[in-house]
Formats: sequence, C-alpha cells, structure tokens
Amino acid sequence: MPSGAVRLEGARELVRACDHAGKEIKRELRRELREGGRIVATEVERRLAPYSTRSAAGVGVSVRQRGVSVVQRLRKTTGKRPDWGTFQFKTGFLPGLESKRDEVERHIEGMLDRLNF
Repeated sequence: MPSGAVRLEGARELVRACDHAGKEIKRELRRELREGGRIVATEVERRLAPYSTRSAAGVGVSVRQRGVSVVQRLRKTTGKRPDWGTFQFKTGFLPGLESKRDEVERHIEGMLDRLNF
C-alpha cells in the first residue's frame, strides 16, 4: 500500500462481520465507505482540474472487499505525455489524500458509531 494511504485496520473483518449481520447493514457500510472515498475524490478532482478537466472528471471511487480506492477510471489516450499517470498521482492523488486524511478518519469513526460497531 502506498505510504500516503489511509489504512482502516480491520476493514476486511468489518465487511465480513456485516455479511453475518445482514444485507441492509452491509449495504449501509458500503454506502458510508463510498462517501468517505468521495471526500478524497472531490479533492483530487479539484487539484487535477487546472491541468485537465477530462482527467479530473475521470476520478472515481471503488468499494471492494479489501476497502475503498480512489482511482482514475480513464484509460491513456495518447503517448504524448508518458509521465501523465505519475504526474496525476503526485499532483492530485497523494496531496488530496493527505489534505483530507483527518476528515476521512472522522467520517469513518462516525460511520462506526452510527452502525453501532
């Protein structure tokens, strides 16, 4: 995992516990995790927009069994800028995550309180 990642210890176990608690709780958990990822994705979009509005629009959130990921959904379209992926990561994704780390942590803690975990 990259050093700039927010790591939720026990995320996999939490999702598995929700499997046993019922579909409604699992659905609520996934929705809350997506909202937490959306906090970072919005910041990444804001940071990438001055360079490419198309790239900024391609930022998305994925919720999986392992946890939440903020990803670039667009594929590479040309070979004119081979370092573009690295540029996006260093300019948008890492600083966006770092600036919203505390807010995401508060959101996750609030989520666990609301779900009574």
